[in-house]
Amino acid sequence: MADELKKPVEGGFKKLLKNIGSAIEDAASLEVSTFTGKFNYQAVELIRNEVDRARVDSVLKKMTLTGDVNLDLFAFTSIKIDSDVTSVVRPDINLEEHKDLLNFHKEMLTESRAARKEIINTVKDLVKNI
Repeated sequence: MADELKKPVEGGFKKLLKNIGSAIEDAASLEVSTFTGKFNYQAVELIRNEVDRARVDSVLKKMTLTGDVNLDLFAFTSIKIDSDVTSVVRPDINLEEHKDLLNFHKEMLTESRAARKEIINTVKDLVKNI
C-alpha cells in the first residue's frame, strides 16, 4: 500500500516544485504593454464557452499570425526583480490628450506589482512549509 501511494506523492511533489520554479521565474520580471489600435474579431473567437472567460491573448496571437491586427505600442515598461526598469513611450505623446492612457498604464503597473508581490509571498510560504 505504501508503494502505491509513493509514486503519486513523488509525482505531485515534483510537479509542485516545477510550478514553484515557474512562479519564481515569472516573478523575476514584470512587463506591462499598453497598445492602441483597432481589430475585428468573431465573438466565438473571444469567448471560451467551457469557462466563459475572454481569451483575448489567443485571439491576438491568431490575428497577428494572419496579419489581421494593427496595434500601436503606446507604452511599455519592464521591471526586473533587481529593480532595473526599462520604459518605452511613444514619442508623440500629448500629456493632456493621452492622460487616460498614461493613467491606465500606470494603474496596470501598480496592479502587476501587487500581483507579483503576492506570487512571491505565496512561493515563499510554500517553500517555507515544505
